[in-house]
Amino acid sequence: MEQKKILFVSHDANRAGSQLLLLQLLRLLKERSIPMHLLLCNGGELEDDFAEVITITRLNPQYSEMTPLLTGKILRKVNLHKLYEEHSAQKENDRIIAELEGQNIGLIFVNSIANAGVYYETLRFLHHLPLVLFVHELAMSVKIYTHEKHLNFLLKKTDHLIAVSKAVANYYVKKYDFPIHHVSTFTLIDHQHIDEKLKNVQVQILEKAYRIPENAIVIGGCGNAEWRKGNDLFNWIARNVIQRTTPLPVYFVWIGAGPQHEIYDLIESDIRMMGLSDRIILIPPTPQALDYINRFDILLLSSREDPYPLVVLEAALQEIPVVCFENAGGAPELIESDAGFVVPYMDINAASDAIIQLVLDPELRDRLGVKGRKKVLERHNTDKSVSNIEAIIQKYLPLQVSEKQNQ
Repeated sequence: MEQKKILFVSHDANRAGSQLLLLQLLRLLKERSIPMHLLLCNGGELEDDFAEVITITRLNPQYSEMTPLLTGKILRKVNLHKLYEEHSAQKENDRIIAELEGQNIGLIFVNSIANAGVYYETLRFLHHLPLVLFVHELAMSVKIYTHEKHLNFLLKKTDHLIAVSKAVANYYVKKYDFPIHHVSTFTLIDHQHIDEKLKNVQVQILEKAYRIPENAIVIGGCGNAEWRKGNDLFNWIARNVIQRTTPLPVYFVWIGAGPQHEIYDLIESDIRMMGLSDRIILIPPTPQALDYINRFDILLLSSREDPYPLVVLEAALQEIPVVCFENAGGAPELIESDAGFVVPYMDINAASDAIIQLVLDPELRDRLGVKGRKKVLERHNTDKSVSNIEAIIQKYLPLQVSEKQNQ
């Protein structure tokens, strides 16, 4: 009898935390011969990376955009455009159903609450199957990325909820009364893969690309430019620190802020008006993020809300101390008092003081950085993490264990 597959669902293939985490998980599950298929709801720069790991059904949500412009104008004149769109939507829906029914799906694994609408509408024919939901979002993201009706339905249908941190797990237990005995916490960091990549990082990448001095002390941030990530807070803290540490060569670098983001012009304008365009550097989204992070001396997580960002784990693996806000997500669960500083929420002065202390004390940076790497390796062992996920999957979809797994 053919082994049933897990259908993973991803809202897009953009280079962001939840998508990168899913990609890592799929690679490791593939090594264990887990039968899988992916429903990809939108494209992105990681699409080819996903395609190397797993077979894909692509969802095309914008049916109206498929209508040729001239054809659309003609159809509107004869009041048939709505009918055309409905027909196109039904045809697309039939294609998706046919593709997925041919995959012999036995379990749905929804990555992110951003897929709640797709599960509610498009995957109706699979609502009878068991569902594992992997949540990466807290309150702000819930409001941005999903509709309350869709999320409530998704949570109702969820057999097991996996949260990236205790903060995230507590949110769904308290806010949505999700049964705690069906909740697990899980964050994957493939440290061996990262350590291998670090052997080939571009050294002095900031010196070469942005002409900062070789003795620069670099405070870094990372993520898409958006209000939730606190790019404005990052800039205000940067101004405080730079003013108070002059004439030391202190530079602030944000990876992932590009013109495609709504607030980019605003934060770039603030930097320019502060006269700090040469000291606060904005780098667009890049596949070379790890090369830039490797040059950081300190990571500043300025987020107002961040469930458990991958960059914190990547920085800690590279023995980079972290400064973050308490009550802003899961990072304080790792950083605590021995891998950096957790300062009061939105306290710009406290964050500035912590960074200045680290700037002035290289030995403290080293000590906290070493502890951070040790904690990631202890708490997020790759094999153990994947085994925990596999155990959850086995509970709802018994899988044949390959000989490779028994070796």
